[in-house]
Amino acid sequence: MKILLLAAASLVVQMLVFLCLGSVVMKVRGKDDYSLSHGVWIGYFVYFGIFEVVCLACEVALLPLRTLALIMAVFMGGVILLGFFFGYRSWIGSMNSLRHRMQLHGFLLIVMLLTLAASVVFVLCYFDASADSGWYVGEASTALATNTIGRFDPSTGERILRLKSRYALNCFPYHNAVMSSLIGGLPVVVSSRSVMSVINVIMSFISVYELGRALFPDNERRGVKIRSIRERPGVYSRRRADLFVVMVFALNVLSSTIYMPGIFLFTRSYEGKSLIVNVAVPAALAICASLWRETSETPMRDLFWIMASSVCFSASSIMVLALSLMAILPVIAIRGKWNRLPALLLACAPVFAWGVTYYLIQHGVIILRTWR
Repeated sequence: MKILLLAAASLVVQMLVFLCLGSVVMKVRGKDDYSLSHGVWIGYFVYFGIFEVVCLACEVALLPLRTLALIMAVFMGGVILLGFFFGYRSWIGSMNSLRHRMQLHGFLLIVMLLTLAASVVFVLCYFDASADSGWYVGEASTALATNTIGRFDPSTGERILRLKSRYALNCFPYHNAVMSSLIGGLPVVVSSRSVMSVINVIMSFISVYELGRALFPDNERRGVKIRSIRERPGVYSRRRADLFVVMVFALNVLSSTIYMPGIFLFTRSYEGKSLIVNVAVPAALAICASLWRETSETPMRDLFWIMASSVCFSASSIMVLALSLMAILPVIAIRGKWNRLPALLLACAPVFAWGVTYYLIQHGVIILRTWR
């Protein structure tokens, strides 16, 4: 029961941090159309983008895990305070309009929430003893037990003399070690395999929903008298996005090989590669679709944080970069909006920086020693 309560506390704290961070970001941007789900979604990417920078700096400086946990604790505490200060009015407004927004969604909202609940139950109940599972849990457990970051091999327990670029530059596993350190008594395996799996599944659903909203934007008919709820602005986009999420869920459920995203979503949701496929890629596609339809005012800034968090998740972040470039460059060329090219390159800078650093470490130009 104690572990269950600690896991629930970890889940609530992390979701609150994402919500507060997203609320602060949206407040700074001056967005009027506030959404709780969109705030959590943006906050998730911003958090892991910042965590990558902080964790990598601590890793290179050979600082202990305790220092990283202290920095992140101060950061999360500050984010929660700022979130309540800047976002509480938006939260109250969202709760007051909850009934209206549920009417816009209709019955499909219930179906979508049931599919999300089924996915959460599945990832909680699924047992996986694969090598990848052992590595992700072992990396975090080793860091917590030794109070170090990337200085021991989780498979053998031996000291690592040089940081390996394949693992050292993607800091996602250490987030679970930090959370277990901050919430004393929470096992790393629970933080990694249960708490983060639930969070990642929720974020995957929100990413797909955001993609659905981008693919099916509302065509508001101005000056037309609204006679029913079906004619209100927002109905078309929301209901088709709900149906889109349900259909993607059905496709994932029917996945039967390791080459389909559903296997990563349901059985390997704790892995960074799964986050690239099921969270970052749909999110990047949503940004690309909004650019094509010109329905978003801040697409490049959102894409920047998606790229930054992808670097934290996995070396497979190169997939997000390639996908974004192939989708956005034609828009710039066809419409002649070359002034967006610098913003695109800046948005892709985190993955470019990761690629250059990876290349230099692999070829011995940069040597990161773990013991001095």
